[in-house]
Amino acid sequence: MEKILFIGHESDLNGASKSLLNIISSLEGKKQVYVLTSFDNGPFYEELKKHKVKILVYPYYRWLVQRHCSRFSLKSELIWLKPRVRWRLQGSRINEVTADAIAEFVKKEKISVIHSNTSVVNIGAILKQRLGSAVKHIWHIREFGDLDFDMHPLIDRQAFFKFMNDYTDTFICISKKIAQHYSLLLEDKKVVVYNGIDQSNYFSDHEEHIGVNFLISGRISETKGQKEAVQACNEILKAGYRDFKLYVAGEGELYFQVPEECKEHVVLLGLIKDMPSIRKKMDVELVCSKAEAFGRVTAEAMMGGMPVIGSNTGGTPELIIDGKTGFLYEYGDINDLAQKMLCFLKEPLKIKEMGSEAQKYALEHFTIERCVGEIEALYSSI
Repeated sequence: MEKILFIGHESDLNGASKSLLNIISSLEGKKQVYVLTSFDNGPFYEELKKHKVKILVYPYYRWLVQRHCSRFSLKSELIWLKPRVRWRLQGSRINEVTADAIAEFVKKEKISVIHSNTSVVNIGAILKQRLGSAVKHIWHIREFGDLDFDMHPLIDRQAFFKFMNDYTDTFICISKKIAQHYSLLLEDKKVVVYNGIDQSNYFSDHEEHIGVNFLISGRISETKGQKEAVQACNEILKAGYRDFKLYVAGEGELYFQVPEECKEHVVLLGLIKDMPSIRKKMDVELVCSKAEAFGRVTAEAMMGGMPVIGSNTGGTPELIIDGKTGFLYEYGDINDLAQKMLCFLKEPLKIKEMGSEAQKYALEHFTIERCVGEIEALYSSI
């Protein structure tokens, strides 16, 4: 049985880790799966324990981190210098030591494929550097980095991409836009594989209710656009429509004030673990993100028979067929977003019509079976 070592990067259960768990579930029984993580607790670790995998816990650090400063200044450069020095003196050295230990384990277990689940850790490439042709290294690129999370390399940019190219056999990009964004990665090593969504997100029994329920889901942050969604609600109220609600699902505190006139139309749900149960009560999903690399919530909503209104940025336009499975709007244009929301308020029959088309499209393009099938084909090809 072929042996695969996956490399994780976080303790929480965000999109990248959920996608990894979906892949692991589909490979169980077909491959011997190992997972390397630097966390021995947290939601991701607890979920891993439910699977038939061998978990390895070793310390290693990210080589891609948030900069927290968008404008150049002497002060910002001095602040940015600190994590880079820490990386040089501590982080990179610990990663090297861990790679030495894991390399011996990989040789002993005769693991044939190392699969890095994110661009933010480089331990998989270091292992490839150690082991050479004895293993194949697949690097899953699941984030823009700079555009979505303000993350930047702790080393020189050219050296960053050279190391990735030198010690990777195949880069899996989760959207065409991601493949374009990583222009310094070798083109002949890049392949696009859309994320897969499991069948728990599929249903057709939406609950009946009065009015239109909009949903925006994801962690509360400026890059996810919750403020933009609330501002659009305010424009809808100005247009004289009141028979709607906006439900906000996600962990974190609001970074803005909800206008007084909107408060009875905006419902804060907090962190929701069972999103399908919430979506059964919803009509339309909003994806107002600055730059989704793929847009897992978009695919999940479509799988659940919901049309999606998404910003025309990142990978979102690759998922939504404008006017058929939902609508695209100009990112940052509150009026445009409000007008797209009003389409469903004025013609509620479009909800079911577009939702049905969205579900068909999701079943054709975004199933976990399709995703894992393409990944297994990659394993075989390399």
